[in-house]
Amino acid sequence: MRNSIIKTIIVILFLNSILICYAQSFDIKAFSDSTKYGWQDYRDRQRYREDLNYRQSKLQLYELEHLPLNSNVLKSAVIPGFGQFATKQNTKATVILSLELVSVIGSIYFYDIAQRNYKLYQEANQIDEINDYWGKTQTPYHYSLMLMGLAGIIWGYNIYDVVVSTNEYNAQLWEDILQRDTGSALQITPSGIEFRF
Repeated sequence: MRNSIIKTIIVILFLNSILICYAQSFDIKAFSDSTKYGWQDYRDRQRYREDLNYRQSKLQLYELEHLPLNSNVLKSAVIPGFGQFATKQNTKATVILSLELVSVIGSIYFYDIAQRNYKLYQEANQIDEINDYWGKTQTPYHYSLMLMGLAGIIWGYNIYDVVVSTNEYNAQLWEDILQRDTGSALQITPSGIEFRF
């Protein structure tokens, strides 16, 4: 028991001595040098502080109004074009949604025709009827596959575009928030309404 306590103390002392060897001294002059931030006097520091407070208040507004990328991508993954509607790109959203619906509905339509002809093919007894129904089965089935592939391409483009659109929307939102109350005496902030003289 006593040997384990002595060993523990020796290990702790050894680790402390290693930490002391590698510890860096704190340079108060480098820390307090305000010129490294571009501040020449207290007025520069005050202007910087005011700008920082102003941007922090705008950041709170931005956090309230921005579109989270993950949820917007999820919206578009479930309903193509829905994320573009959220970013106020209504024309693009309408085109994407319309093309996706036309592709999927067309694919289902041609698949249904192919299935009906395939059922007739299975029931046919004459060699001419068998060949005729087989040909009538193959063409709509290929159209169905092509339209489903087109729907997949449109869906993939939709996901790519919603990422780009959301990032552009959020960047423009930040610029709009910064410009929103420029020159106005009455301002709306997260903490309430302010009137500046």
